Amino acid sequence: MTTDYNHGHVAEQYRKAKEQPWRSRIETYSLMKLIGDLKGKKVLDAACGEGHFTRILRRAGAAKAAGFDVSARMIDLAREQEAKDRLGIEYTVEDARSIVPQQDFDLVAAAWLLVYAHDRAELARMCRGMASRLRSGGRFVTFTTNPGVYEFKQPPDYLKYGFEMKLADHVFEGAPILFTTHLGDERLKIENYFLPIEAYESAFRDAGFRDFKVHMPELSPAPDGSDDRDYWNDFIDYPIAILMESVRI
Repeated sequence: MTTDYNHGHVAEQYRKAKEQPWRSRIETYSLMKLIGDLKGKKVLDAACGEGHFTRILRRAGAAKAAGFDVSARMIDLAREQEAKDRLGIEYTVEDARSIVPQQDFDLVAAAWLLVYAHDRAELARMCRGMASRLRSGGRFVTFTTNPGVYEFKQPPDYLKYGFEMKLADHVFEGAPILFTTHLGDERLKIENYFLPIEAYESAFRDAGFRDFKVHMPELSPAPDGSDDRDYWNDFIDYPIAILMESVRI
């Protein structure tokens, strides 16, 4: 069942989940490294949630940053943060599957958007929605669940990183990938869905993108300068996520 971020305290739990170390050491580091220089660029954070990456993008030098999410509660949290720490970010409630009158963003970034596509048709709508928000030559960069998790012979125990992953008994298009994040005494359950890489490449191409590329996540240097790569080996060797990028024709 698709996670409802308007229900109960799910949005607040998701915001708290962003504090787990892998989020900054791997997720944010990998996404921002791939995005590169943002100076003078107009950027959009699709499925922005409570604005975590939108604020990072703005502080990284974007001339203009905006964010949207289908969850009204998530946007409420994002706007509350903007009111406390004004960065000039506009947040709106929108559905990523909607095609809008052509916009001119230089970059659309999306962390954990395409993971909610149940099938190829829904994925296609999301990709067309992203294309409608980009200028010609603009980039779409996304951090998304790794379709390869169903190929892992023996997935490691990710609990030391603060979450668990549960797969279906067998792989099929739309197969659930359930992540349970441990937040002290609370548990946040988020369901993603499997589609093969070929489905993504096809959806990007049909939506008007070119130069489709896939990248593996990377680990940032430890803040204290220590060598802690052994601790992170399970995550890097069996990555739950990958990055995709493409350019709008």
